[in-house]
Amino acid sequence: MTNEGESETVKWIESKGAKYAYAYDKGGKLQRFFGVTGIPAAVLVDASGTILWQGHPGNLDEGLVAKATAGALPKPMWEWSPATKGVKNALLKKQYKAAIEEAAKLTEADGAAAIQSAIQGIVKSKLELLKASYAKGDFLGAETQAAGLQKELAGLPEADEAAQVAADIKANDKAAAVIKAQKQIAKIRAGELRKKKEIEAAIEDLQKIQKANVGTFAAEEASELITRLRGGKG
Repeated sequence: MTNEGESETVKWIESKGAKYAYAYDKGGKLQRFFGVTGIPAAVLVDASGTILWQGHPGNLDEGLVAKATAGALPKPMWEWSPATKGVKNALLKKQYKAAIEEAAKLTEADGAAAIQSAIQGIVKSKLELLKASYAKGDFLGAETQAAGLQKELAGLPEADEAAQVAADIKANDKAAAVIKAQKQIAKIRAGELRKKKEIEAAIEDLQKIQKANVGTFAAEEASELITRLRGGKG
């Protein structure tokens, strides 16, 4: 990700022979969102959208990468055979029942077993991430994931597991207050805080949220964002 122009970026990519994907962060909005103050910087986000790690890429632990990519496809879809078009379309739409049905039509020459196993792994991983979010008190994340998975897994028995987590959240007498606080934090995180006064005001609001939600995941989120807004200093 770069905030430089296309001409400078393409020239650098070609000179270095870089083979990875890249994109443009015009105006530095993404950089501000993650509170990046130094380059190079990396952020590891798992399939649920949870930030697992942030810092200098040279310090990234391989174990965390393995955790974030659990259930990922072993082979990129653009390398699949033309016969897998139906599976790819279903996966891109996150229609997992249809993806499983399409995969069942493939032959071993098309990598049927590997693709079926990969889809099952994705479904399992998504459910594990959902349950993990709920277990650690990330009620907003779990609520969002549960709602999405009930649609994505429609027609599969695993959809019932997602529905059960959604029901557990509603039955949890602490969840509503935490979700409200998490939404407030998310709004602050998404704001374009450029001026010192804006950052100080945001930190003050986060401290209030932190104090009102001691011992919850919302307090942890508030603390992490305060540190990020302070440039990595607690």
